[in-house]
Amino acid sequence: MVGYPRTSDLGDRLILWRRELASRRATIVLDNAADAEQILPLLPSVPGSVVIVTSRRRITGLDVGPPVSLPVMETAEGVALLASAVGAERVVAEPEAAAAVVEHCGHLPLAIRLAGSRLAHRPTWRVADYAALLAGNVRRLDHLASGDRSVAGAFAASYEPLSESTKRLFRLLSVHPGDEFGATIASALSGLSLDGTAEALDDLLDCHLIEEVEAGRYRMHDLIRQYAHELSTRHDSEGERHEALSDLIDVMLHLALPVVDNLESRFVRRHVTFDPPRRADIVEALGTPTEEWMAVERLNLVSLVVRARDWGHHALAWRLARLLWRFLYVRAYFDDIILTHLHGLSAARAVEDEDATAAMHNYLASAYLRTGNYGNALKHVSNAVRIAERRGDLRNIGRYRTNLVAVHWIRGDLEEAVRAGLDGLRGPNGYDADEVPSILPNVGLALTLLGRYDDALRLHRLHLYIGRQIGSQFHIVNALSHVGAVKCRMGQYAAAMRVLNTALAIRQRTGHRYAEPEARNDLGIALRGLGRTAEAVLQHEIARKLAVDLGERHVEAAAVNDLALTLAGSGDVDRLIELHREALRVATRIAHPYEQGRALVGLAEHLSTTDLSEARRHWERALAIFRRMGVPERFEVERRLTETAPVPAGTPAAPIGTTANGIRPAAGTAATRTGENRR
Repeated sequence: MVGYPRTSDLGDRLILWRRELASRRATIVLDNAADAEQILPLLPSVPGSVVIVTSRRRITGLDVGPPVSLPVMETAEGVALLASAVGAERVVAEPEAAAAVVEHCGHLPLAIRLAGSRLAHRPTWRVADYAALLAGNVRRLDHLASGDRSVAGAFAASYEPLSESTKRLFRLLSVHPGDEFGATIASALSGLSLDGTAEALDDLLDCHLIEEVEAGRYRMHDLIRQYAHELSTRHDSEGERHEALSDLIDVMLHLALPVVDNLESRFVRRHVTFDPPRRADIVEALGTPTEEWMAVERLNLVSLVVRARDWGHHALAWRLARLLWRFLYVRAYFDDIILTHLHGLSAARAVEDEDATAAMHNYLASAYLRTGNYGNALKHVSNAVRIAERRGDLRNIGRYRTNLVAVHWIRGDLEEAVRAGLDGLRGPNGYDADEVPSILPNVGLALTLLGRYDDALRLHRLHLYIGRQIGSQFHIVNALSHVGAVKCRMGQYAAAMRVLNTALAIRQRTGHRYAEPEARNDLGIALRGLGRTAEAVLQHEIARKLAVDLGERHVEAAAVNDLALTLAGSGDVDRLIELHREALRVATRIAHPYEQGRALVGLAEHLSTTDLSEARRHWERALAIFRRMGVPERFEVERRLTETAPVPAGTPAAPIGTTANGIRPAAGTAATRTGENRR
């Protein structure tokens, strides 16, 4: 301050500072403040000035406006910052590579600026070269430095002042493979009490080493996670890191068990046994978790299966995969089932546990069946059956054969499905008195396609009765859907609509998405039968979208076929032909014979007015499929092929499939279903 005497006394300097500010209107930047004690003496004593304080920590105790936590940069902002350091020409020449550099820098301004500085001093490098270096290097932080400045150094400034227990928690958070976590996960990893964990998380939050995404839920920035990982590999032994992961999985297993017990009527305990929880304090503190808890933690649980297998915790890996199955199945997360159970299968084989290996094969088959990969479904369920037969495992062999029935059914081997299913019901199968034999609905689905509606209804009603007796929402909702589908085929559309709406209401209340696309498509068929075409089209479209979203291609093919049937009176022949062709493409891709046959019949109906020879070719292909399957639709196709005169021009296409009693079923109702998979 020019004009004032020099002084080394802090009090005198503060007097001079405030006297100077009193005569000015100033903008003051206090950069990288440590705490409120540093800031308070420097605040102006008179109004008229603006003070901006930056800090790595959250600072409390200041009577100022609310603090603002700055988010990371948007991609465009990051690219602009990179260009200011590298030069606009290089960035404009490689815009995609520049965006990739920003992405690999985690959109952090310091990281982007350091990356730009490094590129600026390497004029021969392409931006793409540097992006590839950052993408493929496990020690990315080493490449985000320039001179004595580095991203790791900035993180260290926040890390070093922490207590030892908080530092250890921060390091071990890198063991957790998921993106988000709460106090439960952090406590299980660190060994701290829940109260101690909450305090440590607050400290990490205050110094911006973690961020709070919602109340009680946190995440780490990718670069901070890498920093934590590098610290952990230096300061924590391999044994400590493995023990932290094992403790975390043990806690999650014990928290998930009550949820799965409710979903599976305690059947899961036949496959999975546990020692008492290592952290009873955490398990007791959370009480009884709900399905919604599992929904929140789903991605963490799935990623834990993968990490457990990768780190050699094989027994934990397959147990956690098995525990997740029913929840993932009823919520239609079939890709998650495939991921977790492939790792679970590898883990079960690693410990040479044949019972676990059979279980992993069985539940893999369930997901492959739902997603249209029937070859893999047959391979895995056949392996499960062979293992159970070799071991004389009566407790599980009935369940695995149930799934084999479902595979036979969807592959079009209907008589084999019925035979195997009835043999399974008659023979020893290990079912408990308080559980639902899922072989019932699977046989019922095959009987429905064969036109044996009364027999099918008896099995589906028995399924509903047992489901109500044991209080299983999963089985109740699916039995109702199956009953509604059969009633559609019998022409009882009003009754079908009531039952299907009830099933959909229960699904909405419970969050069970399993077979919702089929139920909505069947509802569309019922509405079509009642002449409510616009509502029917809406349900078919919803079913189609859900099926695509869930990867259930067999339902997608059925919904497209039925949409075409509902629109048959529209007169838009070109659109109807394209819909049936789309259904044929999807069904052919997954080798689904029934929907192939329905699509071929639909195409023949619309081509018969313009190209009778082509129509006959499609009818002949459909007839070959329907004869092999033994379904009643073959009689109507045979009749069409014997007709000598073409269908009069302008006649709308009608659903194929007149039965012996004269009732014309709505083609494709129960036929869209994949069957239930046994636990």
